[in-house]
This record gives sequence, C-alpha cells and structure tokens, in this order.
Amino acid sequence: MGSHLNAICFGGGGLVGTAKALGHLVGFDQIVRDPTRRTELKKSFFDYMAEAGVPLRELEPRLDEVFDRMPAHVRSGRSDYVPEYFEVSIGISGGSLLATGVSSGIPLVELVRETLTFPVNYYFVPDWREYLRGLRHVPLVPFRLTKLIAHDLRRGPEGLSPNAIRRGRRTLPYIRRYSRLACEMLTAFHDILPRGLFSGDGLVRYVEELSARYGLANSFQTVQDAGRHLFIIAERFNAAQTLSNPSDPSTTIYFGLPPYDQTPVSHAIRASCSIPGITTPYAFKDHARGGKTYDLVDGAIGKTIGRRRILSQLPIDCVVTVNPIVPYTGPLENILDHFEQLYRKLIYSRLKAVEAYIDDDIKERTVHLESKPQDFFYNMLRVDKMKEGLFEGYYQTLKYCAENYVTINDRLRRGGLCLIPRTEIFRLVTKSSVVRERAYILKEQRMERASLRRRLGGALSTALQGFETGEDPLEEIEEELLRD
Repeated sequence: MGSHLNAICFGGGGLVGTAKALGHLVGFDQIVRDPTRRTELKKSFFDYMAEAGVPLRELEPRLDEVFDRMPAHVRSGRSDYVPEYFEVSIGISGGSLLATGVSSGIPLVELVRETLTFPVNYYFVPDWREYLRGLRHVPLVPFRLTKLIAHDLRRGPEGLSPNAIRRGRRTLPYIRRYSRLACEMLTAFHDILPRGLFSGDGLVRYVEELSARYGLANSFQTVQDAGRHLFIIAERFNAAQTLSNPSDPSTTIYFGLPPYDQTPVSHAIRASCSIPGITTPYAFKDHARGGKTYDLVDGAIGKTIGRRRILSQLPIDCVVTVNPIVPYTGPLENILDHFEQLYRKLIYSRLKAVEAYIDDDIKERTVHLESKPQDFFYNMLRVDKMKEGLFEGYYQTLKYCAENYVTINDRLRRGGLCLIPRTEIFRLVTKSSVVRERAYILKEQRMERASLRRRLGGALSTALQGFETGEDPLEEIEEELLRD
C-alpha cells in the first residue's frame, strides 16, 4: 500500500480454528482503514445476515438468503480493505487457505461461503494406499508373535530381590513380565498400522477447484507477478534440529521463499494441513538438501505464527497475527477435553516463549488478534461448530480492538493504517443482532458443557417458553437433549 509494506499471518487450528481465524479477518476488515478513509463505514457479512433475518443457528441452510442481500460490489470484493492494505500473507495449517485467499484477492464473503460449505469429504478421504501397505505385512504377524512368545518362555519370569519379597511385592515379577510381553507383542503389529487415517490429497483437488472458480493463485510466481507475497509454512516431520548441534538446518520449510517457491500452492497447502496421525504426511523431495525425501506435516508443529523469518526477509512495517488457538480456562470435564487442552497449551506456550525473546521493534509493529481463553472451547475438528467459530472470531476482534484502541492504532500507524472511530466499533459490538448471537453462543457453550441434570433443566425451561410462544415444546426438549 503506497510506501508501506504490511503483513497478515494466519495460525492453524483445524476446521473450527480456521473458521475462527476467518471471523477475526472479517471483523478486522470492517474496522481497519487508511487515514484518508477513516470515517468510511462498511457492513460485514454478519450485518447482512441480520438484515436477512437469518439467525446464526440457521445460517448454513439459509446462506443464499444472506447473499441475496449483498450488493454486487460486496460480492465481488471491491469493498474489502485487508487485501488492499496487506500485501504479504503468511499461513500455517488451515490458515494457509485464508492466506492464499487474501493474496489472491478472493472476496471475503466468498471465503465465508466456502468455509461454511467446506466439503469435509475432501479432507476425510481414507488413505487406501496406506491401508493396503499395512495389509501386506499381515502374514508376518503370526511368525513375529511366535518368536516373541518363545523368547519370553526361554527368558522365564523376572527376578526379584529378597528385600522386595519381604516388603510384600511378590506380584511385581509377574507384572513386569507380562507388561513387557504385551508391549513387545504390540511391536508385531506396527507395520500394519497406517501413517495416517486420511490421504489429504482431496485438499489439492479442492484448492484447484477454487482456482478454477475464483482465480485462487496456484503458483507462488503468479502471486509475485501481482506484486504480492505468499508464504505457507510446513514442518519436516522426520528431521530434527538439536540443541547439542545448533548448526543443524531448520526443520521448518517456508513455501514461497526460494528455493521452495516452485511447488504448486495446492501442494503446499496440503503439506501444511497434514495433521500427524490424522492425515498421511506429504512426501516432499527436497532438492535443496541433496534430494532427500521428507515427510511434511502441519506447520503448527514447528511454528505458531512464523513471522520472524519473513520479517527478516522483507521490510515489513506492520504485521497482524491471527491466532485461533488459545488455552481454555474453564473446567475440563473429560479425557477429550484434556487432549484438546494439551494441544492448545503446547502450541500457545511456544508462542509465549517466542514473544518473550523477540525484538522490541517487532513487538511494537505487531498486532495480535485472538479470543478470550474462557469464552470458546470446542474440539478443532467439529464441523458443526464452524459457524460459531466464525462469529466468535468476529466478535472478539471488535471487542479487543475497542478495548485496546490506542495501542492498536499506534502499531497500525507504522504501516500507514488506523482504525475507524472508537465509538463506531463500540456501536458494532453492542448492536442488538451481535449481542443476540453472542448470547446464543454462550448459551450453547454452557449447555454443552453442563451436566445432564442441568441440561434437562434447560430443556424443560425451553419447553415452558415454547408453551407460552405457541411453539412445539416436544421439539424443543428433543433438541436440547440431543446435545447430550
């Protein structure tokens, strides 16, 4: 934008996290301006949703009604500000799709449509080749098991010191022996297990379809020819950079930086979205490192935002980071909650560690957009919560910018940008439609995380309201209880 070069970075976070990051983008686009257009106001996707009378819970089946309310210049993206102001886009995991969309100039409302109608069957395609590869090793399993059992019989039971026997630990040898045997027997099956449940190749086809429909860039050179920069981050899963040998090459790969700017964008996105254990890693022959083949996986394994190297390569004035992964501060009810929180903690603690040692100059030109830790907690692969994630990101961006107006304005000023008047941001946050949808999300969150007794009470309360309004109370009870 003129003499300024600004960047926007999108972190990863699965399906819900990507939708949430897009919500941050929609909210930020509504309030960021250059100083000459500071008083220009625009409607967001959610404003048109309110005008169409479509509540958030009914958004997906009634999406066309929302788009019918939009004028042509909105649907074409001519009223979008972020693609105009931010010429550098960086993406990790699902954020790589958003970064590519911004750098390609895809209208934000179309990104919303694609997110809410994302064909998950493209991502969750079983990797039959991996399954067949494992089946080839099945005939070897009986021989391996026989060998392990014979070896255990020859070795006999574990020994135990007389002192341990006196202390009543007579069962310890048996526990050690059979736990050892069980673990060894599991190794007989390790060749059968696939490296991932799903292939991830459907993402390549999906990006190519977006390229055909909207002109999404599928070449880094195409982006550069348009005077823009796109970087997609992935991680070499079968490589390591050890503390004992810091001269080892980095395990992170930045597609878009030479010599990794010749890979198609669709393949870079596929690599960056490969969640270990869920998606089979992307096999990449690294000619810059002697032609060795690496398994590339989700870029969030190695980087949370990944802006430091890009800032060292380009004279960026202001950078906005969008991080949808924030640890939850509410009660954790079960083992799935704990696994989800573990993932969030690991990712976020690394971000905090980086921020603690990053240069003050970089801090002063960075705007962080993220959600409050106590307000939104869903598994990142829940397809049914993508619309809630979208709205949550939008709401939290408006709220955060209103509360930190002076600081954000100071940092945006480095890039020749500013926010719309603070009173206008407060007006957006407190609009009746925004407050209503926010209340709906909080209610859904509380009900889903409540005990069965509290859910039943909520269902009965809803049913009583149904009697008063003339709605079918049995349907209301069924809807509430089905959430259990």
